[in-house]
Amino acid sequence: MKKRINLIFTGLIAIASLVSVALLWKYNLILTIVLVILATLMLLMNKSKQEIKTFIFCAFFGAIAEAFAIIFGAWTYGNPNFIGVSIWLIVLWGIASIFMVRVYLFFKN
Repeated sequence: MKKRINLIFTGLIAIASLVSVALLWKYNLILTIVLVILATLMLLMNKSKQEIKTFIFCAFFGAIAEAFAIIFGAWTYGNPNFIGVSIWLIVLWGIASIFMVRVYLFFKN
């Protein structure tokens, strides 16, 4: 039961993250703060060092991959502020990675 509740809260945080991006993408600082709060809540749910490492790794390399795609002209962002991407995108990559790991583990077990 605890795993199911954990997954429900994880899903709600993921949805809240996407809604926040849809509503606040023009306001980089505000959106970054909102996503940091959501990410913190998500990571405090399990207090796992492995999840924190996964979050940092995917946040960094996800943003770097997007920056390369932008440099080579694949797409652009409407309000970039750091190497062609918005700073909040780094946090969003981390949130997405933890969401995917938790969904995978839920269905694996």
